Amino acid sequence: MAGGDALPDGLDCEALARAEAALESLSQDYPRWLRADLAAARACLTPSLDPDRLYTILHDIKGQATTFGYPLISRISQHLCRMLTDKAPPPDHIIALLDAMESVVDHGLTGDGGAMGRELLARLD
Repeated sequence: MAGGDALPDGLDCEALARAEAALESLSQDYPRWLRADLAAARACLTPSLDPDRLYTILHDIKGQATTFGYPLISRISQHLCRMLTDKAPPPDHIIALLDAMESVVDHGLTGDGGAMGRELLARLD
């Protein structure tokens, strides 16, 4: 379709292309944002656990990560949110899961993360 043509569902091709380009640009910055969110999550653990703030940060991460190509991060965040809802997990366990999320970013494990991603998910519990 040429620029300006309408897609079958009524979306403008040029507008869609601009939106996809914007999302791609934002995706490039996501690892930096995620690292800042993980640092904020770690700050909730000292000197004492702030479960409400931690839950909010993790819930935000869960919602954003898949959009930016990191579904493993979403899965780990969802797991942590569930743990925080059920009971207060020990800080060491929370730290291990935050470390796992950092590992996902450090290794660029987008999508399902392959073998390393499966290994990380297997160790969630």
